[in-house]
Amino acid sequence: MTRVIVAKRVDRGDAELTEITDLARAAGYEVVGHLSQTREEDAAYHFGEGKVGELAALVAREDAKAVIFDNRLGPYQTYNIAQKLPSDVEVIDRFTLILEIFGQRANTRKAQLQVELAELRYELPRAEAKASLAKRDERPGFMGLGEYDESRERDIKAQISRIKNELDAIADKEETRREQRRESGFDLVALAGYTNAGKSTLMQRLAADLEVGQNDDLHPDLDPTAESQDKLFTTLGTTTRRAETGKHDVLLTDTVGFVSDLPHWLVESFKSTLDSVYRADLVLLVVDASEPVEEMREKLITSHDTLYERNEAPIVTVFNKMDKVDDEELEEKRAALSALAPNPVAVSGLTGENISELTERVERELPAWERERLLLPMADDTMSLVSWLYDHAHVETEEYEGEQVHLEFEARPEIVEKARAKAAKLSVTADST
Repeated sequence: MTRVIVAKRVDRGDAELTEITDLARAAGYEVVGHLSQTREEDAAYHFGEGKVGELAALVAREDAKAVIFDNRLGPYQTYNIAQKLPSDVEVIDRFTLILEIFGQRANTRKAQLQVELAELRYELPRAEAKASLAKRDERPGFMGLGEYDESRERDIKAQISRIKNELDAIADKEETRREQRRESGFDLVALAGYTNAGKSTLMQRLAADLEVGQNDDLHPDLDPTAESQDKLFTTLGTTTRRAETGKHDVLLTDTVGFVSDLPHWLVESFKSTLDSVYRADLVLLVVDASEPVEEMREKLITSHDTLYERNEAPIVTVFNKMDKVDDEELEEKRAALSALAPNPVAVSGLTGENISELTERVERELPAWERERLLLPMADDTMSLVSWLYDHAHVETEEYEGEQVHLEFEARPEIVEKARAKAAKLSVTADST
């Protein structure tokens, strides 16, 4: 396991190193030291030059092989810092680390493409900086990018274009799948929130009464069960399962967790995954209620910044992990965060506490269903239509009177329209015989 030092500069206040330490461990590094500084950013070294000297001494003392900065480093800052450290020590900034974790978790073609796209977008300005240094005869192969080749920038841009085209094609297929699911009578609910908020655990709780195999006949393209681990970015792609919330047939999708201070190019690279959230019928924004209120506030703001960019669905905030806080603390947090999280639902995905309250809230917040009555003739295909309605709607009344079947049901508007069309065909068939 590679030994690393984590470092962070802040403009004011005290530097918080918990998250970057967790991220480093999630990537498989052993954190053996910490260093922070409160000062304005230095254009050449990000830290002050004296602090970089202190960092070099700490690296030597702890025999570290890399330094991970919880900051965004420019290409020249990365180069200058590396010049002050032992030659075999790697300089990694926050976003390089996140991309490394994403790369480790990318198990699908879509996830792999998104990671590759983000890496290329990150590399492009560094390739441009390398070109500039090379022209000045300053270490053309710096940062492990290889020898200078003036065609490299063109290659990166061409690869970015190719990957975007492939991701667009995948996004089109996924949009078609979403529409097919809606046409089949499903409401789409997305789990969103900060990484490690417990989304995957909550998903398993909501869908715990159904095995994946039971879904095959109902919807053969459902994805596997979400993982549930105390690990950042366990879910990188999307995982969809059927959930029971009441009358509605719900497909619940778990997505990649948000993380603070992500640059636009990184969020944009995962736009295809986030479309599962943006185009849902309802979003459950999951927050870890056991964290300090200020940390919850910051993470809610981060989540809102990402969601409100393109999100069209209503949002219900879920205070998860309520088993870790007492009632008094929970109420204090509700009051303190009411502007960001009006009327949240507190649950425990781990123990199942208050899950029924959450499912009731989901039922209330989903798009309204239409109520319909049909009087069907007893024809050859009548029972097929009755069975179809049980699969795609909530049937309240099924009565047989002579040669007719009386049905009352609730369903999505598009399902009601389909049912009317099917019923009309039955009537035409019955009249012609």
